[in-house]
Amino acid sequence: MKRYPVLILVAASLAACTPGKVLKPHDWAMDVQTAETRAAHNSLAEHYEDIAKTMDADAAEEQRLLNAYNATPHKYGKQILDIRARSEAMVRDFKLAGEESRKMAAYHRQLANAASKP
Repeated sequence: MKRYPVLILVAASLAACTPGKVLKPHDWAMDVQTAETRAAHNSLAEHYEDIAKTMDADAAEEQRLLNAYNATPHKYGKQILDIRARSEAMVRDFKLAGEESRKMAAYHRQLANAASKP
């Protein structure tokens, strides 16, 4: 299974998830590579948790749309099959992105606890 859609969803949400400091994808990648202190890893963990919350909210919204499509399939004719498939895929991808972000947050929390510098 390809994970490209998940990565795109996570990357697209990076700027929207960070209040105050907007992280561009390349800045975020550099922060991940250069994190050495407890504070840096905690900051990244919070960032991943914010992404996970956004992905969860997006999955819930897409699920509401899917439910609405399923409640009135006659409005969409034969296209309902494609609409359902796309919507189900989006729900699945958003949920997967949220899970992956939570895993990364836990990983950075673990690194923060192991970091020797304050």
